[in-house]
Amino acid sequence: MPTTSALSPFSPCDISSCCLCGSNQSLSGEHKIKAAILRTEFGRQRLVIGRRGEGYRHVQGPGSKAFHFAAPVCAPCNNARTRPADLAFEEFHAVVRQLTYDGKDPMAALDHPRFSLAGDLGLDVRRYFAKLLCCHLAEVGAPRQEALSEFAIGRSDSNGIQLAMDKDHTWVHSQTEFPGLPFAAHGGLAVFGDRQTFSPSTFYSTLTAGPVRYKYQARLTEEGQAQMAAETPEFFDWCRDRVRAGVAQPVSEETKLVLGL
Repeated sequence: MPTTSALSPFSPCDISSCCLCGSNQSLSGEHKIKAAILRTEFGRQRLVIGRRGEGYRHVQGPGSKAFHFAAPVCAPCNNARTRPADLAFEEFHAVVRQLTYDGKDPMAALDHPRFSLAGDLGLDVRRYFAKLLCCHLAEVGAPRQEALSEFAIGRSDSNGIQLAMDKDHTWVHSQTEFPGLPFAAHGGLAVFGDRQTFSPSTFYSTLTAGPVRYKYQARLTEEGQAQMAAETPEFFDWCRDRVRAGVAQPVSEETKLVLGL
């Protein structure tokens, strides 16, 4: 993964305001999985949403609010400010998807002249994942991470996202039993940290569309860790609890494959 900047400082969590800029005006929802990507994978067929073992339900289509984050995004951020990132990701996904179906390494897309960090769409592709990570964090009550959110909406070129792609483990196994079955998923929010102190160091998530799994993460600076502990101790303790639980009960090899770890 390319070297990137890390996260710090923070603004207090406010679930009633935009998780990208902090505005409380013209709030709307952001898709966990882009509607355009869902339409590419699923076409016009009826969609089912849910988790294995937790039940499933039908949704109206790719634009359904069932696919929205609970954390709001204001209309200017959801439209003008993040539109270039949305369009860059759609173009990027088309290339990654084709590489994967051709049996090639999807990571090759990051070397494409347009999508490398030096390319004209390189930062915008990563801004898209910064936006998703901001939304995932806001959903669990995290303080708004200004470096990440400012990057997501194009006010900063300081990239805090590390990005990788592979073929999704769950998709591969689903094709054995159900060839051609469309599949899309997101990985929620995972927190990693120090195995001795349990201090959180990394926020991680995944996005799957068809065979392609995107794995993206952002790291905290030591300054960011200290600020989080001092200013938002409840969230810091929430993160430490998850790191501690992961150390006490490591996930199975199968779960690591499912999570892309």
